[in-house]
Order: sequence, then structure tokens, then C-alpha cells
Amino acid sequence: MAAELPLYLLLLLAPLLAAPLFLLLVTTRWTPRGGARLRLPPGPWALPVIGHLHLLARSLPHRVMRDLARRHGPLMLLRFGEVPVVVASSPAAAREVMRTHDAAFASRPIGPMSRLWFQGAEGILFAPYGDDWRQLRRVCTQELLSARRVQSFRPVREDELRLLLRSVASAAAGAGPVNLTALISTYIADSTVRAIIGSRRLKDRDAYLRMLKGLFGIMPGMSLPDLFPSSRLAMLVSRAPARIKAYRRSMRQIMDGIIQEHRDRAAPGDAEEEEEDFVDVLLRLQKEVDSQFPLTTENIKTVMLDIFGASTETSATTLDWAMAELLRNPGAMEKAQHEVREALAAAGHSTVAGTA
Repeated sequence: MAAELPLYLLLLLAPLLAAPLFLLLVTTRWTPRGGARLRLPPGPWALPVIGHLHLLARSLPHRVMRDLARRHGPLMLLRFGEVPVVVASSPAAAREVMRTHDAAFASRPIGPMSRLWFQGAEGILFAPYGDDWRQLRRVCTQELLSARRVQSFRPVREDELRLLLRSVASAAAGAGPVNLTALISTYIADSTVRAIIGSRRLKDRDAYLRMLKGLFGIMPGMSLPDLFPSSRLAMLVSRAPARIKAYRRSMRQIMDGIIQEHRDRAAPGDAEEEEEDFVDVLLRLQKEVDSQFPLTTENIKTVMLDIFGASTETSATTLDWAMAELLRNPGAMEKAQHEVREALAAAGHSTVAGTA
């Protein structure tokens, strides 16, 4: 949301976007046809039209959720625009959602921007729960996440880590600060891409990372069309649809190049023999006549983008937070440095001296 419109503009536009629908939502969304009211979780008092969006302006979202959970309990109901949201914030509540009733919550809700992005090819992250999703998940697990495959990627990770350390050392030699966030994102992106498409690096890596960052600013569901899915005016005034279309076109062009390269390499007469990678597996399954689930080229592109995006963003964010916490806790930093040096010494590698 912050990447699209400032919060004060959203609060001003919200009444114009959804005021005519407010009374209808109040009378129909929470009451079944039989007339009995649903037993809903507790929640804070909501403003007309915008719901609880104003609460997000107080502080960081995760801290707002923490404070609300302390007041209203581990399971609470919020409303962001037209969209009802149930927040589970305790281990017991999360266990009910993730384990006890996992089948009921397995399929992710798809908003207007997600539908515009996928256009019928949901891939693996947003595909509805069912046989096709389980089969595709099994392929991803066996061909990319099995212990054997992860171990086979170790030289790739070590090679990219050496490049990361050299980049950090080179940047630290200058007088300015080191942008560790950018270096970590590059390291994760190169490691992930090489694991999925083979030993080659992504030619348009920098453009891909910029588009991925912009996409994650829209796709969490906090754009105007996602907050007010029934409003046509929201689609007209929002910049998100045009940005989604541009990102989709550009990122799929990158995937087209990768797929075509793999098809050319697998063509008869190509003397170069390489180990089959994840993209090769998807293209092979697409050709199998007796495959239990059809794989279109658009679906293969979506699966590749799912794997690229999920592994790149989550891993880079985790490392970013870990480094930030270490910088805030010098004692933990010193302990981590000592453990790393011991591990390197035990493996026969040279170590580096600590710096202030």
C-alpha cells in the first residue's frame, strides 16, 4: 500500500470508493441467508468504509498486530477496506489453522491483482488445493528440494558465497557504508537461479530484482483494488494494474528466454551433455503424453517465477533481519564470529581477523 499511495490519500479516497456499498456490506456480508448472525472472533472497533486501515498508521504492522492481540486475544477479526481478515497470533491458534484445519485453509484467496498477474496459470503458490497442486508440489520437492539435490547445489552456494565475501571486502575498503542488503539479494538471486536453471546466471538479474521488489510492493494485497475488490473506481484510479501488467510482461520475457535456451539445448543433435535441471524436468513432464496433469508453457513460467520469487525474497529478508539483529547485539555478533572461525578452521580454511 505504501508503495502505491500514501496512507492519508488512501483514507481520503476510501469513502469515495466504497461509501455506496457500505450499507450493503454491513447488512449482507456478516449475516447468512437464514438470518442468524455468525459467531465471529472479537476485534477492535472499525471505522466505516476503511475498517481498521487507520490502525496501520500507528506503527509497524507486526507491532500493531502484537498490541491488538494483547487486547483482543489470539484470534481476532479485522477488516481492511471490504476484506475481512482473521489474525491468529498464538501457537495454539496457529496450530488450529496450519494443522487441525489445514485443508480448509490450504487454498490462498486470490484478489484482483493476483488474478491479473496469474491470468489462469496459478503455478504452485496460488493454485487451488487438489490433485494437480499435490502433483506439482511433489515434482518441486523431488527435483529441487530433496536432500540429494540440495547437496548437489553445494558447489554453487560456495562459489556464490565467495563472490559475496569478495564484494563485501571490496566495498568495505572504501570510505562509505556497505549496502549489505543489495549484496545479499544478489547472492541469493544468483544462487537460486543457478540451482534452478543450471550453472548459468540470469542475464537480466538486476532488472529482475528491481521488478521483484516492485512486485512485492503490490502483491501482498494492500493495493486499492485488493482492498475494495467490488469497486470499479478503485481499478481506474490505482496505478497497480498497469504496473502488474508491465511486470508480468517483462518477467515472462525473461522466462521465455530461459525456456527457449533449455529447449534448444535439448534439441536432437546437440552434443553438449549436462545434468537435467529443474526447468528440464518441467519441460520433460510437459511432453509426456500420459502425464496425470497437463503443464502449459504459461504454467511452467508461473512455477519458475514462484520458485524464484519465494526463495529470493524470503531468504534475503531472513538474512537481512539476522544481520540487523547481530548489529544490534554485539555480544551475539562476537559469539557468531567465534563459531564461524572455529568451523572454518576445522574445515581447513583460512580465517579473517575481526574488524571494529
